Amino acid sequence: MRALFISLACAASLFSAQPVFATPISRIVAVVNGDMITARELDKALQPELIGQKLDPGKNPKMVAEVRKAVLDRMINDKIILQEAAKEKIEVTDADVDAAIAQIVKESQLSRDVFFKQMEKEGVSEKMFRDRLYVQLVSQRLMSANVVSKVVVTEDEINDYYRKNMAGFASGRARVAMLIYPVDADAEKWARDIASGKVSFRDAVRAVSIGPNAQDGGDLGFMELSDMAPGMMEQVSRMKKGDVSPLMGMNANKVQIALLDFEEAEGVDHSDAVPDAVTAGRIEQILRRPRLQERFEQYTEQLRGKALIDIRN
Repeated sequence: MRALFISLACAASLFSAQPVFATPISRIVAVVNGDMITARELDKALQPELIGQKLDPGKNPKMVAEVRKAVLDRMINDKIILQEAAKEKIEVTDADVDAAIAQIVKESQLSRDVFFKQMEKEGVSEKMFRDRLYVQLVSQRLMSANVVSKVVVTEDEINDYYRKNMAGFASGRARVAMLIYPVDADAEKWARDIASGKVSFRDAVRAVSIGPNAQDGGDLGFMELSDMAPGMMEQVSRMKKGDVSPLMGMNANKVQIALLDFEEAEGVDHSDAVPDAVTAGRIEQILRRPRLQERFEQYTEQLRGKALIDIRN
């Protein structure tokens, strides 16, 4: 009899209109070609943005709504990109993501545990970081397959850029200092304080930088422009002695550089100057990068225009 009672009780619970352990279903905020984005997913993706921009939903509801809309827009684009990549059989493996994470952690000069603890403080879990990196890698491969061949930089453009921006400078040497912010530093505040003169670049480096030669203001000494990384070369070519760059990204870190000094050879006619092969390759990257980004945005818009998107937010 007791066994029968338990069986009946279990059966009753299975057919109950309101199960005791019912799981609430998250509201759907958008459907992209049949793939759903839930409110729970959107709120999770929104959290790091609110932390990064120091936005309080109670105090800044209008701005939070704008950021929420932008995050949803990004999530829709991500869905479209992943769907298109699947159609084209573009794959990114766990090993690919692991290798990219290892490189980012290495360049941050932090241990893996410390790196992800800092990410957690910014509202980004290791899974979220992996997911975002996965989408970035897929986007890169999709861009390589559909965009790169359509972006052309000519030899004349390379030579013209070199003569206007780099020929005179490259004939001498530049002395540069670098400030690499830890991932948990308020880089924006430090940059504002440097720009306003509240703190000198040198003192900021000594106080916060995790980059080379921090105790000597991050001074890297004199360098040939052609020996610099493309991003630094591009920035330095636009600077004058004493200038400090705006914040730049270097994987998980923010970076600023200062042009301390430069030495240029005198009496050199650069009107017919041409770069060496290495410099030409770097200039091509400088010119290609914004064009690739613009073309990829156009490509994404084209995909989005063909997609069936139902926003219910």
